Amino acid sequence: MKKLLLISLVSIAFLSSCGSSDDKKETKKQDATSSESTANEKSYVKTMSYNDFIKKVWDFEANTNDFIFKGDKPCVVDFFATWCGPCKMISPILEKLAKEYDGKVDFYKVDTDKEPKLAMVLQIQYLPTVLFAKDGEQPEKSIGGKDEEYFRSQINKLLGE
Repeated sequence: MKKLLLISLVSIAFLSSCGSSDDKKETKKQDATSSESTANEKSYVKTMSYNDFIKKVWDFEANTNDFIFKGDKPCVVDFFATWCGPCKMISPILEKLAKEYDGKVDFYKVDTDKEPKLAMVLQIQYLPTVLFAKDGEQPEKSIGGKDEEYFRSQINKLLGE
């Protein structure tokens, strides 16, 4: 009787593990499809390098003491790292706002692990740090995860609304 019970339990365990393996394969297949569709979607937040920052936001090498904005419209620059939880939290918020304010505000992101010199020069010590900049004013920094309404209000402030 004990052998029969043991065989039954082993059989159930085996069958359920086979089913979960198929489920895992299906989940991986769905994840891959989802990743492909996400990769094909247009990102409104553009990746920025050290040189891009100098060309599009502020040439701090030429103007070390004075902030002289280089862009033709206000910008939001997200300094992040791929391992940072709060950075991951605000990324979709900034992407949504970038799409909403497309043509009015430029949105950029800087991976501080790939651009450590830029982070050092700008004294980015905490992540995420978001820089709000426009012509004629000193840029403002926001440190830490914030909600959509906070970012929206900062962007409206950039636009004078």
